[in-house]
Amino acid sequence: MSKVTAPAATAPSTQHNSVTIAIGAATGSLQHKQPVALWATPDMDAYAYEAAYDPTRISLADAEASVRAQLAEFGVQVAAFLNEDAPLTAAQRGPEWQALYGCNPECQLDHAGADGEPGWHATAPIETEHRSIDDNFTAAENAQVPLLGAQIAVDNEKSQAYGRRTRVWLHLGNTTGTLTPNQARQALTAIRGFVAEFEAVVALAEKIGAADFEGDPEIARLDREAEDRRIAAVSQGRR
Repeated sequence: MSKVTAPAATAPSTQHNSVTIAIGAATGSLQHKQPVALWATPDMDAYAYEAAYDPTRISLADAEASVRAQLAEFGVQVAAFLNEDAPLTAAQRGPEWQALYGCNPECQLDHAGADGEPGWHATAPIETEHRSIDDNFTAAENAQVPLLGAQIAVDNEKSQAYGRRTRVWLHLGNTTGTLTPNQARQALTAIRGFVAEFEAVVALAEKIGAADFEGDPEIARLDREAEDRRIAAVSQGRR
């Protein structure tokens, strides 16, 4: 979303009990330096309200939660969010696009642009804000990869001969697993169970870690020097 100058906040119209919100990240500061701005849109045909959020101060998920809470105070429910930062779906591009590239309505690949025609169709990935933690990569490399991500892929190339296959790509750092919808459901169940157990692990680690402390730099220096002398003595004895 381009730089947003939000209109003054107005009370939501009660004529819309269930609304769709267009939301996007602002590239500049919002009025009054607020993390989220919400306003009624003049064009009520597409959606009733627009919102912008400051990504340096709040995540998209928390911004959406804030918007839901604001509208709930006026008895207005959010039916859906239209993420203006996300790639267009094939449905939004129109029936001619879908027919030309054989897209399912949810496909968000830009077949006429950078994505080309790889032989499959896919949604844009959902990702965690937390970055990868792989010890085999540098911090800079991990910063380019989400800790977790997922997206839907549909392979319908030459479908009359080979059929149509829907898969879920589950990204775990730099690793990707390809799952059927049923396998993805099983993985989701396993992840939910793991989260509860991981919570217990973290709580115990915090309890144990309360006794951690930093060592003495001077003692550490003397230890390294002693180790260097030992290694030098061993090397000298082998000559």
